[in-house]
Amino acid sequence: MIQVLEKALRIVEFLGEDPRNAVPMSKIADTLSLDRGTCSHILKTLSAHGFVEQELPRSGYKLGYKFYHITGHHVENNELTEIARKDVEALGSELNETAMLAINRNDMRVVLYHTTPNRSVVASTDMERSAYAACAGRVIMAHYSPKHLEKCLIRLGLPTQKEWPEIYQSDNPEQHLVNTLAAIKLRGYDIQYDHEVTGFASPLFIKGHVIGSLGTYLPNSRLTDKETIIRAMLHHASEINRKLEKFSQI
Repeated sequence: MIQVLEKALRIVEFLGEDPRNAVPMSKIADTLSLDRGTCSHILKTLSAHGFVEQELPRSGYKLGYKFYHITGHHVENNELTEIARKDVEALGSELNETAMLAINRNDMRVVLYHTTPNRSVVASTDMERSAYAACAGRVIMAHYSPKHLEKCLIRLGLPTQKEWPEIYQSDNPEQHLVNTLAAIKLRGYDIQYDHEVTGFASPLFIKGHVIGSLGTYLPNSRLTDKETIIRAMLHHASEINRKLEKFSQI
């Protein structure tokens, strides 16, 4: 067990030497003189816990969001963050509200990057939250492929009443959950009303696959023009998706 831990720490230290660039598993193993099978297993375990990540399938590995959350910094070395940053900041500036870039990892909605408005009262959210409990997580789930969504729902089961109380307004919560996710997908965005805060989120795609969401949230006391918020969010989500499409062709 100690030997495995030492190997995992060596991998993390190696990736930390150049956190901006993803490194193929084979190069990590060869550079550190590790068995490739062992290296692959360790990377998958580290990835499952958010300490390393692959931004795209079959791409290289780099440090994951967990390290940045521990230190309180944004995940600035993530390609999605780099591509989306200007539009996240522009959305936050236009609305003078918190704007947020998020992904789903290990069934949690994880904030990659967010802005802070110039206001005395600012809505806040956890850096990690159940995907069921956050509109940024729900809108990503809604755009999973049917097979991916089916596996996800089997694994997670139903949300708790605290996570998604609206689901339990039906006599058949399971079917209501499926129908609600389908409605979110059809609409192209989600809105989540809470007692004090309202959140908005729109999906982000690369090569037709959902990879994250752009959103904003604000105190209910300032929710006066919902349509302007939705229009601004969808505009910047479209801009990010255009940039992601261009990036995927490089």
